[in-house]
Amino acid sequence: MSDNNYREMYVSEALEHVEIINQTLLKLEERPGDREHLDQIFRSAHTIKGMASTMGYDDTRELCKNIENIFDNIRNGSEKLTPPLASALFSCVDLIQRMISDDTFKVELDPYLKRLENPEDADVPELEESTSTTKSPTIRVKMTDLDSLVNLVGELVISKMRLERTIEIGDKEEAKYVMMEVDRLITDLQYQSMQVRLVPLNQVFSRFTRLIRDTSQKLNKKTHLEINGSGIELDRTVLDSIVDPLLHILRNSVDHGLETTEERIRLGKPETGQIKITAMRKGENIQIIVKDDGKGIDLDRIKIKAIEKGLITEEKALKMTDEETIGLLGSPGLSTAKEVTDVSGRGVGMDVVLTQVVSVGGNVKITTEKGKGTIITLSLPLSLSIIGGLIIVVAGQKFVLPLSTIMTTIQISENEIHSVHGIEVIRLRDQLIPVIRLREMLQITDSEPPHASSTTVVIVEKDEKNYGLVVDAFERNQEIVIKKLGKNNSELFSNATILPDGKVALVLDPSLLIH
Repeated sequence: MSDNNYREMYVSEALEHVEIINQTLLKLEERPGDREHLDQIFRSAHTIKGMASTMGYDDTRELCKNIENIFDNIRNGSEKLTPPLASALFSCVDLIQRMISDDTFKVELDPYLKRLENPEDADVPELEESTSTTKSPTIRVKMTDLDSLVNLVGELVISKMRLERTIEIGDKEEAKYVMMEVDRLITDLQYQSMQVRLVPLNQVFSRFTRLIRDTSQKLNKKTHLEINGSGIELDRTVLDSIVDPLLHILRNSVDHGLETTEERIRLGKPETGQIKITAMRKGENIQIIVKDDGKGIDLDRIKIKAIEKGLITEEKALKMTDEETIGLLGSPGLSTAKEVTDVSGRGVGMDVVLTQVVSVGGNVKITTEKGKGTIITLSLPLSLSIIGGLIIVVAGQKFVLPLSTIMTTIQISENEIHSVHGIEVIRLRDQLIPVIRLREMLQITDSEPPHASSTTVVIVEKDEKNYGLVVDAFERNQEIVIKKLGKNNSELFSNATILPDGKVALVLDPSLLIH
């Protein structure tokens, strides 16, 4: 086995033990004498030490040895887990995580070893936080899933040989039957291969308890984090893409959302602020909801900042609804923080959060109530590799719309499209819906519009608002395999697919089409 393969195995397993130490140490803070938790941390530190020694990572081995010794002392009663010691241990665990993830990372160990010996010493510096999120290079797959994949491939090989035989002897009826069997096996194989890519949300959610603990301590606030639905599974690529947005949202909730203990007491609120993360399945999407019971977003301050940045005029600000004001949070560089702190002042704004979520086919909704708190909802696709799509035709060219964005399709006459304040709209169920003519939007002018008796409109949803896309026709729904486009392509498209006839069709994303 190559050195790279050995390192991948080391990183994957060592990071799991780092996570175990983190989570168990958090529990141990609440129950300092729990023998089971003490033993678990000792075992994980011992395991990392052994693996690091084998790989020749002496600094990691030395740090783990010192952590081992501390927990051995706590177990025999010669040392106690105090809050300063817990903070020192967390700092060392962070350092171990950095060293595991990046074998080129070098740091002087002595200050951290001294801090373990004397946790009360405030002169020992904290480890500077890393700007890249730690991602394990591998995914653990259940043996049952692997067995299913192997069995399906075996059945597919047998069906292939049967199909070859029926073609040789010219048995068309038997060939049709075998093709139906191959179709079923491919569908099962597609489903099973997607299952392998799914990982439970708790691989990310488990980090948040530690994040809230550290952030609250820095800000001298009391915060309780409640997590629900962490067992739900999501595509690994999607999961990796939302880690940074969620970290930013949670830091902001503690730093800017929750009031200080004194303020909460004065306002008649419980002194401990509440943050709740809930994950749930909704159709073909996963929703992750982050809710806090803090002060809410200051909408007037958003308008003031937007005016200062030249994003809106004072006249427009007066006419804006709360929803439109919240929408300004997606503007680059718009921060309403009165001061930049070392907690959330990391150059990451809500515009970056929105961009990262949209990049994986998701969307973000923000609702807030002054004095009551803020709710941020992330809607994300289960998978990025295969999605349901509707094939549409625009000027003789075929495109695909994701089914998850489509509300309905309708046929109307051209005179049912009206202009209101210069915007074309249609009325559907007593609701005015803006209309976008895709032929014009995509600037396709090499063919004449069809002279049809009715106009085809596909109603799509973006940010819980409906829009009508005027197309020439639509064909059928089908599952499509997503192919990611390069970075230098049009801003309107990020994905493409190959149709059954072998031609390439671009995937239209309403979040990119509609502004």
